[in-house]
Amino acid sequence: MSGIISGMLLWQWQAYSEHAIALESSGAITQDITVDTRLNELKITQKVQGLMAQEEYRLVIPDTLFKWKCRNGAGEACDAADENPYTFFSSDDQMIFEYAIPINEGNKAFLLTDWFVKIPGKNAESLSITISDSFKREGSWAAGIRLKARKKLEHIDYYYFEGKGNVPPLYWQQKPLLKKAINNAEVYSEDIQKASSNFKKLNDIGNFPFLTIIFTDQYPEYKNENILIASPHTEARMLEKDLITMLFQRKFADSSQMWIIDVLTSGLLDMKPSSKKGSILLQELQGELTEDELKAFFMIVNKVNSLTPEKLDKLLSDVKGLNTQFFTMNTKSDAPFVPMYFEKEKKLLVSGAEKANIDLIYRDGKRLLPFAETMKSLGYEVKILAGEETIILSNGNNSYRFYLNKNVFIYNEEDYGLLENPLTNQNGTVFMEIHWFKSLFGVTAEEREGEVHLMSQTK
Repeated sequence: MSGIISGMLLWQWQAYSEHAIALESSGAITQDITVDTRLNELKITQKVQGLMAQEEYRLVIPDTLFKWKCRNGAGEACDAADENPYTFFSSDDQMIFEYAIPINEGNKAFLLTDWFVKIPGKNAESLSITISDSFKREGSWAAGIRLKARKKLEHIDYYYFEGKGNVPPLYWQQKPLLKKAINNAEVYSEDIQKASSNFKKLNDIGNFPFLTIIFTDQYPEYKNENILIASPHTEARMLEKDLITMLFQRKFADSSQMWIIDVLTSGLLDMKPSSKKGSILLQELQGELTEDELKAFFMIVNKVNSLTPEKLDKLLSDVKGLNTQFFTMNTKSDAPFVPMYFEKEKKLLVSGAEKANIDLIYRDGKRLLPFAETMKSLGYEVKILAGEETIILSNGNNSYRFYLNKNVFIYNEEDYGLLENPLTNQNGTVFMEIHWFKSLFGVTAEEREGEVHLMSQTK
């Protein structure tokens, strides 16, 4: 029995140690914030746990905080680490900050954004905000994390919010607010009908990071990753666009990719993109994907937590079963537009003999082979002239001259006109559709699993 108990204690200690190491390496902390209302100020206590004892921490303290104090878990004043007035040693695993924020008693509403002490590099694994309100009881409080409990007593109101991550904005207004949950959002409004607005797309797209939405005319419109304040007259469809745009903004670390966010948001809502580039790219998606493929692509995009152009290309390739670099190639805003095409590496065989590995291109329902590489495999000498606008082929007594910008070609010094140009330039490489090889060179091209077979026919 002693051995069993010892073994269990050892296992528990190992599990605790592993969890503590994981928290330490991730920089995770817990934060509990209490807000007590006064006539002209808010008294705030911010308790941070999960710190390393005897570690130096440089704090970021907004200028809006007054009467600021720092204590350790034993209630003693924090030890200053150096001459910087906001650098302290933690004598134990926690720091407790006390401060006040002045408020204007006559304001009908206010929003607190930069209202807390920050410890750079530390992320809250759990976060709670408790409000004890004895002076502003006629109004309502909201925060950018979920409201878990609200209790109205004879002389005081209590609010309890819970979440994780950075401390969110805190909002108060004099007019009472009603609350309704929609998907992973909480909607506050003075009007019960508005609070019950039907956000169909938000319910369709599945879970997204928590968001607080406030319909009010008491405060100007505002939005960040935690909270959105909108006019009560905002149309649900336009608000959905703002919300889904915010959803995609959270997924992209690079804020320069707004054109991609425009494409994804508009495609999901079946709306016209705001930008010209977004309109062109959405048309490409709609033109090269079937309706089912497009739905599957947006469904997958909604489920992933982070996005990059490269990851979008991977998701798009998985849906289509073919490779593409569509988003990556169009990332640079000043670069020429590259149409959407898919590709798959194939072995190129001529009369059964393997000649090369090539990328077969799929575009507009057509299959295209790299022209120069294919013709070399067929025994032709290939020369590209005048900035790749003219291509000359020769094989024995036969010669061809093709033009990238003309619907004509020259065969053995005779001109031939075509209804369309058989050549196309895809991202700097010249391609020709498969059926033209038979029409122009008497070569049949047959696509098989992992291979393209070329066979010369007798004219």
